[in-house]
Amino acid sequence: MEYDYFTINYFPIIGIAFLAIFLWRNSYLDNNIRKTFYILSALTLLELLIYNIQLIFSAVYAGKYLLTLITALGYSVRPLILYVLMSLIIRNESKFKVKLPLLIPFIINVAASFSAFIVPYVFYYDDIGNFHRGILGWTANIVMVIYLFTILVFSFSSNTKKHKFERTICTEISFILVIGILAETFFGSYAVFRYTIVLSLIFYYMFFQSETYRDEILEKHLEQTQMSERFSLQMVTALAQTVDAKDSYTKGHSQRVADYSREISKRLNKDAEFQRRIYYMGLLHDIGKIGIPDDIINKTGNLTDEEFGIIKSHTKIGAEILKNITEMPSLYFGARWHHERYDGRGYPDNLKGDEIPLEARIIAVADVYDAMSSKRSYRDILPQQVVREEMEKAKRTQLDPYIVNIMLEMMDSDSMYLMRER
Repeated sequence: MEYDYFTINYFPIIGIAFLAIFLWRNSYLDNNIRKTFYILSALTLLELLIYNIQLIFSAVYAGKYLLTLITALGYSVRPLILYVLMSLIIRNESKFKVKLPLLIPFIINVAASFSAFIVPYVFYYDDIGNFHRGILGWTANIVMVIYLFTILVFSFSSNTKKHKFERTICTEISFILVIGILAETFFGSYAVFRYTIVLSLIFYYMFFQSETYRDEILEKHLEQTQMSERFSLQMVTALAQTVDAKDSYTKGHSQRVADYSREISKRLNKDAEFQRRIYYMGLLHDIGKIGIPDDIINKTGNLTDEEFGIIKSHTKIGAEILKNITEMPSLYFGARWHHERYDGRGYPDNLKGDEIPLEARIIAVADVYDAMSSKRSYRDILPQQVVREEMEKAKRTQLDPYIVNIMLEMMDSDSMYLMRER
């Protein structure tokens, strides 16, 4: 064997040194993954050391038994490197169901390598220190191919749930390792496999580094989204409280309507986004009252037709305000149509039945319920039984009967009549 010290040693050592620096500088990498990379680097250096000793002892002919021992150790370390690499790739799988059985090829390789002391079927050294393969000389390479095939199987397995980028990395690693095995087998280029191992480690490190960076970006994005969501909710809540403050008898009305509407939506099995949207609609359903004079809103006596017409205009005013919020295009539904009636005699557009958007029908039920379970200038809070009777009467005339039934279920579960103004 030709002993090319520079080719055999420098490139792998430089690659592992850079990998060690990367690992040391990457404080975000999971400790278990970092430890596995260090183990893989150490095993690669160990295999490199064994190979150098083998070459040196071959050159001075230290005896075939010693050379056989060193070669057997080298043959044993290589599949161990692949096994540890594979355990990193299939890291989320059960240890006993997956990882332990995969030790069997490694054990076979070790047994085959050390069998050279007994029979020369795998490899042997002649009397002048030349290395020869036996009739089973392919055993070590076959074991490594088994590991490479297993890497591919697990990286593409649906159970491991690996995304496309990691599957690509695993495919590249398997491909370059196969090249290394073929180069050593057919061309006698004994340094190639070692290069491919180091390159594989760097490739896989790059994957974890990109994952860490992606997770960091996603975490920051999530924080910003949550902060934006909290700010939006606080602004909307403050606006709703401002509207409610115009009427001394409707304090907390918008908040309660929003809460009831969200609960109704939940019982209708609507998704989280629908519940979020209708909660905002409930908070802002009376936003149009900003444009109504305070003396009309707070009038204790009967309203004139003209004054009632002004009150009714709050639906259109609210819709015009909310239509400008393009991030939630349907936000104005509740404001415009929560006074429509199921029989078509409501306002402002005389919609009926399913012509009224579902969100508006839900808010209408919540609004009517809260109006009866809250104190007004002309009456106190109505008893729960009276509220129930009035809700029953409103079916198919004022309110959607199916949604009213949901509200009645909510009332049935509220035996202490806590679902009302405090």
